Amino acid sequence: MEQSIHLVSLHADREIKNKFLSINYEPKSQPGYLSVPGRCSANFQWRREIGLCPWNLPVDLKSTIIGLLCLDGILCSNYHHKGRRIMKPHWIKFNFLLMAMFVLGLASQALALAPPVAMLTQVKGTVEVFKDKEWKKVTSNKFIFDGTKVRTGADGAATIINQANSTSQNMAANTELEITAAAVKVVSGTLSEPQKAGGDVLSSMNQRFEEAQRYTTVRRSVDKKENDQKLATIREVTLSEQHPDMVWSNVGPEFSYRLIIDDRAIDVPATKDEMVRFKVTGLTPGPHKYRVDVIKDGTAVFSPNGDRTMVWLGGAALEEFNKKLAEIKGSTPGDDFLVANFLDEKGLTVAAMDMYRKYFKANPGDIDMFPLLIKTYHDLKLNELKKEAALEYNKIMGN
Repeated sequence: MEQSIHLVSLHADREIKNKFLSINYEPKSQPGYLSVPGRCSANFQWRREIGLCPWNLPVDLKSTIIGLLCLDGILCSNYHHKGRRIMKPHWIKFNFLLMAMFVLGLASQALALAPPVAMLTQVKGTVEVFKDKEWKKVTSNKFIFDGTKVRTGADGAATIINQANSTSQNMAANTELEITAAAVKVVSGTLSEPQKAGGDVLSSMNQRFEEAQRYTTVRRSVDKKENDQKLATIREVTLSEQHPDMVWSNVGPEFSYRLIIDDRAIDVPATKDEMVRFKVTGLTPGPHKYRVDVIKDGTAVFSPNGDRTMVWLGGAALEEFNKKLAEIKGSTPGDDFLVANFLDEKGLTVAAMDMYRKYFKANPGDIDMFPLLIKTYHDLKLNELKKEAALEYNKIMGN
């Protein structure tokens, strides 16, 4: 029976759609002839452009895939191009797998959200954003992405903080805006003149958001051996009198721990919780060496190679930290998310994680920024929490 040769491509007549790409295969009459002795022969197009569909993405992804093919049915022993043997079956399979991985890798990069371009704050009355083909009400501060529309009702008002130039503008009632990375366009209504936004509240958001996107991919985990007590902890963390908590993953309810800071050893009892938490006290300002040993029946069954760094915030550094934190709180009153981002930026990763968790519990619909919580789990080596959060994020996003 004659077999058909398929080309993997996009933007052609027949589409098989999945959540990442619209994939198409279509034999074409083009220069370049492939013959498979005793099985099939067909003309095919060696080159195809691959694009993204059906979404309008901020990243324009185009790449050329050359000679990516497969056969329906039984693979043959020899493949010829213009009478010359070109590929064995296992190479066909291997190359197809490589190209499939390449395509999915490009797709995942392109489908990652671009960073927010603005922030909606000081929300009062009826304020809505256009998302998923419908207007949705906003009740708290919200990050705005490229191409988003925002409108206020008769009783509504809000302030837009522009990421590009750190300026703020006030929306009056009955106003509609279209916000892009380049500009804030007034569709109707009234928008005030730009004013400098205090605290430079969005200065570090782009880089952190792009980095956080990497940790939303859920990879197949390797089964952990029952006798595996290895424990990873964050390489450097900052604590303070206001934020003294240190955390690490629990390797099992039968294990306790020994937190060693400089030359001081502190016994931490076993717990059934997924995350071990301990309040650190009595440190002087500045950096300290620390490690966490895993203990069973009074004996260390695991001790890491090398120490980690724990910085205690105090003195002039604490004063500067509190000053900038006050500026952020003054610029965006009541916004736990920006406070969490600032804490994370300054190395207070545990405190940032707690603040992110508080924010997303109060604002479960603001899933766009969820990768930043996943990033704190990654940094703190809380791998199970990271995996659970990434699964939740992908489920909500439809991935």
